[in-house]
Amino acid sequence: MPLIAPRHAIAAVYAGLFFGIGVFMPFFPVWLEGRGFDASMIALALAVPQVVRLVTMPLGGLLADRSGRPRATLIVYAAATALCFAGIALAPSMTFILIGLGLAAVFWQPSLPVLDAYAVARRREGLIDYGRVRLWGSMAFIGGNLLAGALLGGVFLVKVPADTVIWLIAGASVAAALAGATLKEARPAPHETAVRRPTLAGMAPVLLVGLAAAALVQGSHAVLYAFASLMWQGSGLSTSVIGLLWSLGVLAEVVLFHSGTRVTRRLGPEKLLLIGGLAGVLRFGVMALDPPLLLLLLLQPLHALTFGCTYLGTVELVARHAPPGRGASVQALAAWATAIAMAGATLAAGPLWQSFGPGAFLASAGLALAGTTLALIAGRLRQPQSAGSGG
Repeated sequence: MPLIAPRHAIAAVYAGLFFGIGVFMPFFPVWLEGRGFDASMIALALAVPQVVRLVTMPLGGLLADRSGRPRATLIVYAAATALCFAGIALAPSMTFILIGLGLAAVFWQPSLPVLDAYAVARRREGLIDYGRVRLWGSMAFIGGNLLAGALLGGVFLVKVPADTVIWLIAGASVAAALAGATLKEARPAPHETAVRRPTLAGMAPVLLVGLAAAALVQGSHAVLYAFASLMWQGSGLSTSVIGLLWSLGVLAEVVLFHSGTRVTRRLGPEKLLLIGGLAGVLRFGVMALDPPLLLLLLLQPLHALTFGCTYLGTVELVARHAPPGRGASVQALAAWATAIAMAGATLAAGPLWQSFGPGAFLASAGLALAGTTLALIAGRLRQPQSAGSGG
């Protein structure tokens, strides 16, 4: 009998993982700039974990499925992530920072697909409402945005070292490891112990096309993640306001996740992916105009659609179409597809930003449009199956 109810334990792990992401995403590029990285080097640094996870993401999910011990896997991943970021904080040069980022990606990146698969499995058992558990990750992301922004902006009237950004991420990873220790280990049924790596040939076409659509829409966020904070800082916005802008987007995502189960049942994964893509075309098309703060306050809530709908659609797509016993492997494969798109888009973001500035967001809108097209195709592939099942 677990000491903490499953919904609370899983929510705590999500919170630990996403608090660190909430610090990393807005303020790690700013920290890199403070360590002497130019735009191209910042893009390279942010692309390193994306490239590394092309290898580690599928292997991380496969390891969790093969071992049948997702709890132990999550604890090891989170603790190792903390050690890697501690090394980044102490790194003496750019080269060692890049090496530290690569090592951190080995453990940090596979954690979320493993946790998603674990949470979906508990949802099938009737123990949790996935959306309402997952929203605590988004709440923690907001907490990371606001706390890091406030600390760096001197809101608490205390000057903190720039490396505080890194130590906050390391501390959040330690918290995730401790929270993981409260989970109940999930052991597979005997017929599920011999898990094999999922192959593309054995996967439903709707799943393959849907995962490609999700990867493109998520990849369209690359310029935003790499350069939005620097763009806003260059426009004269304080770190506190920058943190608030990031938090606003994720707060809208929290509202979506609170009703995530109902929304997912009503719309289905393909329509969720379509909505995410269309919202991306609008959001990033306007971002290319370098909008003022007032318009940014209206644009940021679209994150609930560009990221949130795409995320829910991906998780549900895998939940419906993954072979039995391969949930973590296919979730990791979905994240791997996203990593390919994100790595390529992030590497391209540096030169695009140096050449065109905010105009680089037009490339983001183009990726979102491509994802929208694939989401439409996935919906068409799904329709004959739905019609057949209704007979």
